[in-house]
Amino acid sequence: MTLLDSDIHTKADVSEIWYTRCPVPTTSGIAQHYHWIHRAFEPDGIVVQSLQDSADPAVRRSHFTHSLPASFREGGNIPAIWARANGQDTAVVGISWVDEEQLVLVRADSDIKTLADLKGRRLGIPKHAAQVVDFPRAQDLHGLVTALGLGGLAPGDVEFVDIPGHDFEQRDADGKRPKFRNVTAEALIAGTVDVIYAKGVSSAALVKDLGLRPLLDINAHPDPFVRVNTGTPRPVTVNRDLAVERPDIVARYLATLLKTAVWAKSHSAEVVAAVAAETGSTDENVRRGYGPDLHLHFDIQLSPQYTEGLRQQKTFLHEWGFLKSDFDFDDWIVAEPLRLAAEIVAREGTQIG
Repeated sequence: MTLLDSDIHTKADVSEIWYTRCPVPTTSGIAQHYHWIHRAFEPDGIVVQSLQDSADPAVRRSHFTHSLPASFREGGNIPAIWARANGQDTAVVGISWVDEEQLVLVRADSDIKTLADLKGRRLGIPKHAAQVVDFPRAQDLHGLVTALGLGGLAPGDVEFVDIPGHDFEQRDADGKRPKFRNVTAEALIAGTVDVIYAKGVSSAALVKDLGLRPLLDINAHPDPFVRVNTGTPRPVTVNRDLAVERPDIVARYLATLLKTAVWAKSHSAEVVAAVAAETGSTDENVRRGYGPDLHLHFDIQLSPQYTEGLRQQKTFLHEWGFLKSDFDFDDWIVAEPLRLAAEIVAREGTQIG
């Protein structure tokens, strides 16, 4: 008898679950790369499907809206927070924190040498055409506002310049996302703006390929809450009814992530390869964008630091007008499935693969 057969939480019959993850380092991304999520549910006949593989735009949009029943999401926190603020009844059942390079960039020939030099300058932020939250705009704005604060400046001391972007929900005839241009980098090179923000493999590529000069790496700051942005931390969210009525299913998913995080700590090269595939980048850019200790940081927790970081990101998004309404943050956290997941790992061990 499997856990899903024997657990007392059997109120809802579930025959399929959906999962989605962002093209960034996530524990879910590594687990799906090696097909461990699918295998975890095979003994119970539960079909696991990826939103990204669906041909239906409405299904794929659930990556942002979290409208699809019985679905898991791990990725950037802005869409997850936005969906909850828009009334979607989701629950945070775990959080990961993978620090990433967060650069404030200028041109190589710029006369901007210090953060104080940002006063009176033009800071570029993208403005995309989309039916969902403009998460690139929110993340770039947050990074630049953080930099201003570190330099003793206020948002009113600079000029924010909107850079028209693309519809990031767009797909080609085959249903695949096209390779989009980096409109803020183009504006910086053209001289339309003086400063931009970039992170992760994107920032690594801009420095390496375009010769842009880092003015600041926010990720180097010792205070983790200064480093809070869309990628730090990343919540694992599920539909609340699944977390409440079938915490055994959610626990099985989380247990797979817990085992994946343990595996990752001794498989650095394999982690880099998986993240490169997830992000559509190179091993070199992954190592630069996420650092040499990337493989050590895929733990799923609900620790005080992780939850407070997520709370602060919600506060920023609300204060800057990205959310339709505020919501009860503490009520958003549902801890029981992660506790059950830890019991599964204690019983079964950490072996995976």
